[in-house]
Amino acid sequence: MGEMTCSRCENLDEYVRFRTRGELFRAVSTIRQAVSDGEIEEIDAGPMKGTIAFSDLSEAGPLDDLLLYRFRCPDCGQNFVLGAETYHGSGGSWSKSAPMIDVASQDFKAAFWRQA
Repeated sequence: MGEMTCSRCENLDEYVRFRTRGELFRAVSTIRQAVSDGEIEEIDAGPMKGTIAFSDLSEAGPLDDLLLYRFRCPDCGQNFVLGAETYHGSGGSWSKSAPMIDVASQDFKAAFWRQA
């Protein structure tokens, strides 16, 4: 991806793949610390978000079948995503992400119709 991080969030700018529950919760611990330190802030994950708040995730469970949490650097605006499939245990990842587009916004609708 071409997005650039800043000095505040550059230490989180690494793609991390996890395959086990333990690896997932090591990532969760790192992200929680980054949120606590003000390096990133949690933002709305949109319609695919789960029912369990990020702050309530526990290795002891229960967990949603699919986890999706989005974060943003308060300085540069870089977005990050934590996602995992827990039902079959296929794992998940932490990565940079493009900002989510709000298709209901007036800005999006105006841009869409200008292109049509």
